[in-house]
Amino acid sequence: MFYASVLSAGVLLCAFSAHADDRDQLKSIQADIAAKERDVRQQQQQRASLLAQLKAQEEAISAAARKLRETQSTLDQLNAQIDEMNASIAKLEQQKASQERNLAAQLDAAFRQGEHTGIQLILSGEESQRGQRLQAYFGYLNQARQETIAELKQTREQVATQKAELEEKQSQQQTLLYEQRAQQAKLEQARNERKKTLAGLESSIQQGQQQLSELRANESRLRNSIARAEAAAKARAEREAREAQAVRDKQQEASRKGSTYKPTESERSLMSRTGGLGAPRGQAYWPVRGPILHRYGERLQGELRWKGMVIGASEGTEVKAIADGRVILADWLQGYGLVVVVEHGKGDMSLYGYNQSALVSVGAQVRSALVSVGAQGAGARRTTYRPCGQ
Repeated sequence: MFYASVLSAGVLLCAFSAHADDRDQLKSIQADIAAKERDVRQQQQQRASLLAQLKAQEEAISAAARKLRETQSTLDQLNAQIDEMNASIAKLEQQKASQERNLAAQLDAAFRQGEHTGIQLILSGEESQRGQRLQAYFGYLNQARQETIAELKQTREQVATQKAELEEKQSQQQTLLYEQRAQQAKLEQARNERKKTLAGLESSIQQGQQQLSELRANESRLRNSIARAEAAAKARAEREAREAQAVRDKQQEASRKGSTYKPTESERSLMSRTGGLGAPRGQAYWPVRGPILHRYGERLQGELRWKGMVIGASEGTEVKAIADGRVILADWLQGYGLVVVVEHGKGDMSLYGYNQSALVSVGAQVRSALVSVGAQGAGARRTTYRPCGQ
C-alpha cells in the first residue's frame, strides 16, 4: 500500500500499452528535477500563504464595513433625536417667554390695585361685604401669581434637563464620529493591504504560468522515461512470454497424455504477470468510486488538457489496482508526485501518481487496495485515472 500525495490532490492512475521495468532510467530524471521540485513546493506554500492573507483581509474589510453601517445608523438615529430635542427646547423657550410676560402683567396689575385698596375702603366706609369681595379677589390674584411662578420654575427645570440631555447626546455623537473615522481609516488600511496582497498573488500566478512549460516538459520526460523502460523491458517480456508459453505447452502435452501438469509457484507467478489486461470487458477495477471531476482530453489550462480521468474522493479513500501485476516503479517524478507503475503483462501497464508515500516496492506483486487518496488544503479531493497510451 501507499498513501496519496497532498501535492496535486489525488492519485494519478495511468493505464497504457507499454512495458517498463528499468528503474535506473526513471531515476535519472530525479536528479535533473530535484531543484525545480523544491521551487514548485516553495511557490505552492507562498501561494497558500497569500490566499490565507487575502481571506483574512476580506473578512476584516467585511467586518469594518458592517461596523461602519452600524455606526452610521446610530448616528442617523441620534441626529433625529437631537432635532426633536431642539424643537422641544424651542417650544419650552416660547412657553417660558409667555409665562414671564403673564407674570409681569399680573405683578403690574397687583401693584396698581394695591395703591387704592385698604385705605380707600376705610375712608369710604363701604360695606364690609364689598371689602370681603376685594380681599377674595386679591387672594385669587396672589394664588395665580404663585401658580405662574411654580410653572415657570418647572419649565426652567425642564429646559435645563433637556439641555443637559442634549449635551450628553452631543458628546455621544462626537464619540461616534471619532469611532467612525477610525473605522474608515481601518477600512482603507485593509483595502490597501488587500491591494498589496492581490499584487503579490498576481505575481505568484505569473510565476505559476511559467511552470506550464515545465509541466509540458514533465510529461515529455515521463513519456521518454517510459519509452526507455519499455525498450529495456521488451526483451524480458518476450523471454517471459516464451517461458509462459512453454509452461502452457507442458500443460497441453500432459492433457493429451491423459495426465496433468502442475506448474511450480514461480511458473504460476510467471503466467499471472504475463496475462495482460486483455480486451476491455469490465473486469478491471475502478481505482476509486466517486464523481468524475474531469475527463480525458478536457481542457486544463491554456493548451494543456487533462491526460486522464479525475475522480472525486475523500481523504483516506482506498484506491485499488485495476488488475493484478508487479510493481516496476515506486519513486518521485516532477509534476506527478510519487509514482507507482504496475506491469500487468503483454505490454500492459498502469501508473498511479500524486501519492505521498508508498508501502510497495519495486518487484512486489500487487492485487488491490494500493493507495489512499490524499488532500490539498480544505478543497475537494480527487483521484486521476490517466490512459497514457492514448
